Amino acid sequence: MGFEKESKIMALAGICGSVTYAIADLFLYIGVDVFSKDVTASWRVSEERLMASMSIGVLGSFLMILGFISLARMYRESFKKAGNILIIPSLLCLGGVLYMHYTLGVYAPITFMSSVKAGIPESQAIALIQNANSYMNPLTSVLILLGYLTEIVIIAGILSGKIRLKKRVLLFMYGGYALLFGLVLLVCKCSGEWGFVGSLESLFETTFFIPAFLYWRRKEMAR
Repeated sequence: MGFEKESKIMALAGICGSVTYAIADLFLYIGVDVFSKDVTASWRVSEERLMASMSIGVLGSFLMILGFISLARMYRESFKKAGNILIIPSLLCLGGVLYMHYTLGVYAPITFMSSVKAGIPESQAIALIQNANSYMNPLTSVLILLGYLTEIVIIAGILSGKIRLKKRVLLFMYGGYALLFGLVLLVCKCSGEWGFVGSLESLFETTFFIPAFLYWRRKEMAR
């Protein structure tokens, strides 16, 4: 298998990994009032659903690792030596994806449900989790920033011509996501099930890998 085809397949795996994570998110948010002022609304999820989400997330993690390898290869070809530096925020962002799903998405609800079942008053369980989250909030903010830095590098690379893709790719990619976002909101509005919005963040991560897929496909076709 040629280098370009291998890289293209890994980029496609990254896209599939983001979609897989979106499916895992649905196990956390479907049936949950995501806009409730009750801080425990998103924590009252059965252990079975939490474990299903974690299991699906393992597959998503593997696929996204392949996607980030493809992205790193594109960076090296596009930015030369600077690509080795520019990819660092992206690789840290991968750790952020895992951290946010398992620590933020699963830790709080499973700790809350376990504490309540053990006889600990809900008020104490809430205070415990909120106190733990307060320590993690700075790290969470940094990891979110790293995700946006990945987007900025890709956008700047395409606009500057460093990443050899047509500029309209950005319009189609982000415009397509905006349409998907609107469609999901429409489905939520019509069905009354707002848990679907929980998958939108993971779906946005496909924008890390779509440019890499298009880049390697173009390279493969040019051979």
